[in-house]
Amino acid sequence: MTLIDDGLLLDHASGAAPAALSALALAQAELRPEAARRLGLAEAALGALLEGESPARLDPEARSRLLARLEGAPQDVPVAAPRRAPDDALPGALRAHLSGNGALGWRKRAGGRGEIRLETLCEPGVEAALIRLEPGRTIPRHDHGGEEYTLVLSGAFSDERALYRRGDVCTGGPGETHTPRVEGEETCICLIVSLGRMKFENPLIALYDRFLARRS
Repeated sequence: MTLIDDGLLLDHASGAAPAALSALALAQAELRPEAARRLGLAEAALGALLEGESPARLDPEARSRLLARLEGAPQDVPVAAPRRAPDDALPGALRAHLSGNGALGWRKRAGGRGEIRLETLCEPGVEAALIRLEPGRTIPRHDHGGEEYTLVLSGAFSDERALYRRGDVCTGGPGETHTPRVEGEETCICLIVSLGRMKFENPLIALYDRFLARRS
């Protein structure tokens, strides 16, 4: 799949989606005009449904959580033509979740990939990170402990199913093993949202990756 599905878009529009998946939906809308259009349709459809409902009192705690979420979210979703995404030009929906200023602090993980964990988007059962892989590199073959969504921000990669370019989303789940490989001469940067841990087939690689994660 290159665009996220309607169910996820409706979850985002209703506020039911995890913050990480909402950020992914907003980031894809910045990169792909058709994704922005679909996001707008989902929000309009939900708005039409809510107009037919009777007003209800909003719990004060729920109101506080909603306002806090809105304050941290982008105010609009620009429809932009595709462009490159170097370290200093990530979608606005993601830059808001990077700590500090200046160069991004990539941390080494197994397979030669760099990783930045997006702490403000992580919650129990949900992990969000930026992943960087240089041309010619491959993430070792792995399975997934839960659903995984990968949005390409820069460059391209392929696996056993398809080729994914900037603005495309690759989805995977338990039992769907693959071996992502960077295509072309451009560094590949992706946003990965995981609802379960990555499971490397090679136990030595899995052990090494856990060792690197503990050192981070």
